[in-house]
Amino acid sequence: MSRKVIIIMGIFLGVCCLFSCSKRTINHYDILIKGGQIVNGTGNPWFYADVGIRGDVIAAIGSLDADKADTVINAEGLVVSPGFIDLHTHCDEDLGKPGYNVNLNYLIQGTTTVVTGNCGMGTYKIAETKADWEKRGIGTNAVLQVGNIPVRRAVMGKDQLRSPTDEELKQMQKLVRQAMQEGAWGISTCLEYEGYDQFVTTEEVIALTRPVAEFGGLYNSHIRDEAYHLLEAIKEIIRISEETGVPVNISHLKACGRDNWGLMKEAVRLIQDARDRGIQITADQYPFLQGAPIDFITELVDIPPDMQPLAELREKAYNEELPKTEREQVRKQYVKELQNALRDPAKRERLRESTYEKRPDNPSPVVRWGWQDFRIKVARKNPRLVDKLLVDLIQEQKRDGFDVIADLILDEPDILFASSSQSVEDHRLAMIQNWVMVSSDGMAYPIIKETDKPVRGHPRDFSSQAIILRKYVREEKLLSLEEAIRKMTSLPAQVLKMKDRGLLLEGYKADIAVFNPETVRDNATYDNAWQYASGVEYVLVNGKIAVEKGKFNGTLNGRVLLKN
Repeated sequence: MSRKVIIIMGIFLGVCCLFSCSKRTINHYDILIKGGQIVNGTGNPWFYADVGIRGDVIAAIGSLDADKADTVINAEGLVVSPGFIDLHTHCDEDLGKPGYNVNLNYLIQGTTTVVTGNCGMGTYKIAETKADWEKRGIGTNAVLQVGNIPVRRAVMGKDQLRSPTDEELKQMQKLVRQAMQEGAWGISTCLEYEGYDQFVTTEEVIALTRPVAEFGGLYNSHIRDEAYHLLEAIKEIIRISEETGVPVNISHLKACGRDNWGLMKEAVRLIQDARDRGIQITADQYPFLQGAPIDFITELVDIPPDMQPLAELREKAYNEELPKTEREQVRKQYVKELQNALRDPAKRERLRESTYEKRPDNPSPVVRWGWQDFRIKVARKNPRLVDKLLVDLIQEQKRDGFDVIADLILDEPDILFASSSQSVEDHRLAMIQNWVMVSSDGMAYPIIKETDKPVRGHPRDFSSQAIILRKYVREEKLLSLEEAIRKMTSLPAQVLKMKDRGLLLEGYKADIAVFNPETVRDNATYDNAWQYASGVEYVLVNGKIAVEKGKFNGTLNGRVLLKN
């Protein structure tokens, strides 16, 4: 072969190679996120890369400069992470309602999946709920759990504050198994409120959890006590896992009330020891010192059912079926009547007795938790009271607690209090554990307009993910960005055994949050709780953009996710 022929063949092969290589490396995506700082949910250090999305799946991660897409998102200066998964919400209470179904208070924070049916309140009608929600459309994905309380009520009826018969227990197990067959991810229980602490035994919970084991599900519990008997309650959930083989999760881990501050050290040790023995136990935590109940200080006074018109007015003021304006008007009447009753010595004494009555079911918050658990969060007329524990006021004034709050009601009835007071040290100790996830314990809300009046309440519904990124990552540096993202993405996915979400990896579903790490922040306060977070620029749910340049674009891209 001549030298000339060899040169020509070499040129020809080179051109062919160049052509074929070029053809092989040009890909087309539906959406291309370019130049972002990737925090992929594993906890590993961030890196720069592009993300290509086809349909609802992450198709490629890397240097995709030569590739094309229908939509290109410039993520320079922004963090690209998996969409957040909130393991503990009560969104199911309203997610099926028009307006609420957008779930914008979560979506705008970058939360793409909410786990519902917590604290024992989940439905056993999984297929029916899925069909109803998806017919109307939902803004975020939703995970359903079956709750022990609806199961109990369905089998035992109104007469449920007792132990079930053997036959009733079998029927309850049947409903749990039905829910798991229809796609529930596990069972949740409430063992603290409304008399359930008295009548739901450990053995009953174990029996209801056994069907969950058949489907590889999770046991998620509002444990029996979060205050004086916290350690005993943790030992109970560990026992349930040991006897059933089911992974367990403690809902909203906390040590409530000043008398119990410091218990978190022993709680963490108990849980870590169990994990070291091979028990699959984790916990979630909302990033606030205060929890529920949270309400006007008037609600610390217990109203006897036969004390009229007070009892009727109070019930009407909290009737969600009435228009908001009507409820506000009724509350004004209620407050006026309550103040009149507190000025009357005989009526005041009767209200005191009811507030302190030690009933076996549904006692007052004061009887259940004690004055040491309540903290004032909003007091416009008396700003010096903000963040004071009621027990401190009682000790300062050397008076009975009822008299202290009665006089506060006469002076400023719209003071807002919150319960579940934790210490900063306990709260931070729980947060840094590698088995503790971020949750909100919040609900779905209708879309809030800028013209809406401020609403007092707990800010966690609108800000639990954003406050982690603003306060605990950027400002206080208690958590690294990578660890915070892991706690909000892959860790809850791992606990649920969710195999295709929670990580930013090729082949995973394209639930993605794109946010500015320097500006992302919570804006909700106790005095104005319904305020959207800011700084999240884009949110993708199942491969479709729902939040664009920080604004909701009107699309409902969520799905009800089934386990099996």
